[in-house]
Amino acid sequence: MASYSTLTAAMVTTPENEDKNCPSGMCDMLRKIEVMENRLAAAERQVETLNAKAETKVAFSAGFGGTGYYGPFNVEKTLVYEKVLTNLGNAYNPATGIFTAPVAGVYQFSVYHHSGPGRRSDSLLFKNKEQIAFISAMNKDGSYNGSNGIILQLEEGDVVYVVLKDNSWIWDHMSNVGAIGWCHFNGILLFAQ
Repeated sequence: MASYSTLTAAMVTTPENEDKNCPSGMCDMLRKIEVMENRLAAAERQVETLNAKAETKVAFSAGFGGTGYYGPFNVEKTLVYEKVLTNLGNAYNPATGIFTAPVAGVYQFSVYHHSGPGRRSDSLLFKNKEQIAFISAMNKDGSYNGSNGIILQLEEGDVVYVVLKDNSWIWDHMSNVGAIGWCHFNGILLFAQ
C-alpha cells in the first residue's frame, strides 16, 4: 500500500491532469487531510506551550530585614526587602527590591509595613512606572501598621516594586533569625496566561 506522502506526490494536480490523477475527488480529500494535519500540529504546539506555562511556579515573600527606623529621605526610594523567605521561580530580586514577571498571567501582591509612634509611613506599589496602590500608617500616640493587597494582570517582563514616599519612615524589627519582621512584600502567580 502506498504511503500518504507517495499518494500526495503522485496526485499533484494541475487543471490539465486533475481528472487523470485524482479519481472521484481524491485530491480534494487529500488536501483537506493535509489542512487538518497542519491544524492539529499547531494545536499540539499550543497545548505544549500552555502546559509549560501552567507548570510555572512563582511565589515570593521577603522582609525588610532590619531593626530600627529607615528614613525619612527627601526623595522617594524603592524599598529593598533583603530577607527572602521564599522565592520560587527567582522572580524577586533581593538586591533591587524589584519583582519581574517571568510569564504573562494574573498575580497577587501584598505589602505590610510598620511605623513608630508619631511618624508617618507612606509607600506606593508600582507596576512598571505606574502607581497602583497606596499604603499608609500614622498614629500620633503609638505604633501603627499599614497594608494593602492587589491582583494584577502582568505581561512577561513587567515589574512590580514598593516605593517609600519622601519624608516617610518605616520601622522594622527582627525578633529572631528566621523571622521576616514587620515590613514585608509578597507576591504569587495565581495562573499563567
